[in-house]
Amino acid sequence: MRSMRPARSLVITSLATACTIALFAAPAHGTYWSGGMPRADFSIRTYSYNPTWQGPLDNGIVNWNGTPTPAAIGKLSSSPNTLTATSYSDTWYGLFTSSGPRDSSRTFTIKLNSRTISRDATNFSNMVTRVFSHELGHGLSMADNPSTSSSSIMKYTAWNTLVKPTTYDIAEVNRIY
Repeated sequence: MRSMRPARSLVITSLATACTIALFAAPAHGTYWSGGMPRADFSIRTYSYNPTWQGPLDNGIVNWNGTPTPAAIGKLSSSPNTLTATSYSDTWYGLFTSSGPRDSSRTFTIKLNSRTISRDATNFSNMVTRVFSHELGHGLSMADNPSTSSSSIMKYTAWNTLVKPTTYDIAEVNRIY
């Protein structure tokens, strides 16, 4: 009777090799977030803040709409999607929360924490624009803090300086949508 060890060893080695290839040969895209909107064109309810906030907030939308992506974010008085900028006791700068299935019925809320933004801003206008742009990035299905060496509006760095979506962000939105 012949030993089955060489055949078993070959099968195990083949399976291990196949698993390794499947794990590491996949594209290195890790920024997709399923909590985003089903389409890259969506609206947010018209908001009105004092001039210190209004301009930087509007710039967040303008910066995404100015990218060569399908992003088309509008302000609409009847939109179910809302923005609230006020003081929260939490430690975050911004919070994006979506609700509903990933279809046309999905809605979201964005909260901006005026307390932490004011406390940590070295350039207030830039930081408001950055935080809002980051939260809108979640609406565009981008996850927090992508593991890439490229700069990204979704990373937890450069809160006071990086205010526009980067080449990396643009490529990811185009890949997702």
